[in-house]
This record gives sequence, C-alpha cells and structure tokens, in this order.
Amino acid sequence: MRTKEQFLMLFVLGGMMLAGLTACSSDDDTKSTKETEKTPVENEVKVRRLKITEVEGDAADAKQALTRATLEENESGLVPSWKAGDELTYCNLSRMQYNGKEDVPVSGNLTATTTAATSQFTGNVTCSKGDYLAVVYPAATFTTNSQYTIALSGQDGTLAGLATRFHYVFGKALVNSVTDATADATMPKMKSLLTVCKFSFVNKDGGAVIPIKSLSISYGGTGGDAGTYPQTATVAIGANTEQDDVHATGEASNSPLLLEGSGEAFYVALLPTAAQRTFRFTVTDGSGSTYTGTAKATLTEGEYVEATGLRLTKQ
Repeated sequence: MRTKEQFLMLFVLGGMMLAGLTACSSDDDTKSTKETEKTPVENEVKVRRLKITEVEGDAADAKQALTRATLEENESGLVPSWKAGDELTYCNLSRMQYNGKEDVPVSGNLTATTTAATSQFTGNVTCSKGDYLAVVYPAATFTTNSQYTIALSGQDGTLAGLATRFHYVFGKALVNSVTDATADATMPKMKSLLTVCKFSFVNKDGGAVIPIKSLSISYGGTGGDAGTYPQTATVAIGANTEQDDVHATGEASNSPLLLEGSGEAFYVALLPTAAQRTFRFTVTDGSGSTYTGTAKATLTEGEYVEATGLRLTKQ
C-alpha cells in the first residue's frame, strides 16, 4: 500500500505539461509601444475577414505545447486537439471603439477551421496592421480590453466538461498584413491558464475506492482563505503584456469549490499556486457517506497532475 508521502509526491510531481513554452523571439511577442487608440468602426479601421494561424513551436517544444479544446487521456497523459467549429473570442488590445455613447472593446468570435492539434481561426475582425489581438478559449465576454473573467464553479468532474468549459487557454496574435477586406495574423501556441488535476480517493480504513458523488475542494491550514476556494478568476491582458506574462488571479470567495457528478475519478481545473498549499477535500458517495482529508501540493500553470488514491477518513 502506498504511504501518504507517496500520494503527496504524485500530487506534486505527477503529470505532463499542457502549456506551450515561451515563443522564440519574433514579431509575434515583441512588446508594442503604440498607445491604445479610440477609433469609430466606420472611419480609419475597417472590419476585415481575419485569418489567424497558430504556429508550431520548435520541435523540442512540441510535445509540451499541448493546449487544445478536446482532451483525451492515454498512457502519456492528455492528448489534445481542436475541433472544427470550436468557438473562440478575440479582443483587440490596441484600440477601443466609440459606439455613439461610450468607448467599448473591439471584440467578437473566431472559429477553428480544422480538427487538428493546430488550426487556423477565422472571423470578422476590426483591426489594422500591427494591432495585437487577445484570443481566448472558451469564448468569453469582454467589457474592457485590459482584463476578462473566467469561472471555476460549475465543474462536473468529467474530462469532456472540463475540456469544453474550463480548459482556459490564451493567445496573443499580431496582425501582420491587411487588404481592403482581409487580414492575416499569427500567434504562438496558446497557453493554458490553469492546472488540470485528476483526483481519485480511497477509504483510509481498508483502502477501498470511494465512488464520488460530490467533491468539495478548499484551501486548508489557518490562513484567511482556509475553508474557501475562488469561484472566479481575473485574467489581466494588454498590448504591452507578453503572452507568457498573462496569468489567472483568483477572486476571494467565502465557500469551497463544489463539483457534482458521478465517477471513481474527477477531473478538475484549479488555479496555479505560487508556493505549496494545503488542500482540503470532502467527498460524498452515492449512499450519502462523507469522507474528508488533506494533501499538500504546488500547482503549476499548464500542468496535468494525477493525484490518484488520496486517502480520506470516513466521518
């Protein structure tokens, strides 16, 4: 039987990278010195049909740069791919637009054109050559071009649900060329903002697998956030912010993160941690029995962590 320390080590170190490494130096990630512009849509900047091409990294990076909409698990970890028709959202980081009443973000939807590890994305975009565009998945609503909000609550523990609703990825594209009606842009492989974790649990008394009906996750210890977990997070963006410097920052909450579903293992998207944290788990099974326990872990942005066989005590 594995010791508690062995399970802890698996939680801290297990898994493989989902996020792409920092792109090689190129125009794609050069910082912009242009101030954000405010331009009515009907004047200098036209709505153009945009094609964004997500470029492959170096061969050495390819096996680690895995951030896509569809996730399937095999012996090597998570195997990802875009699906044709996957919907993303763009936001122009280099300009706002006046709608007759106020300045609002220039944003809209983009669509993946192929089912593959890398894809092109197309859509109608307001832009000029040299503009930077934030590209996010899943689709999001922008009320400003300096940040947006992502949700952590509402997860159901399934890999399919996580992949389509909570596997948050971010890219920063540079518009390289425009014509009267079209535009082309490129961006590095999109980065994953959260940590994907696979949890399973056993009864500390006897070692039997606990069938999960609900899973509650919160921070442990004695800090001010003990017993709670963020339900949302803010992602700060900007024309002068490199793709690799964009991160998710959790918003304070007064309750744990609750997942409800059914299975022997739950897949969960969690916030990265700056240092090791204690996590508290509460599991209920189909018969209504409750189990609790804790584990310590350092979660890294973009990692896939398998924390299987964590031991809990029946209450």
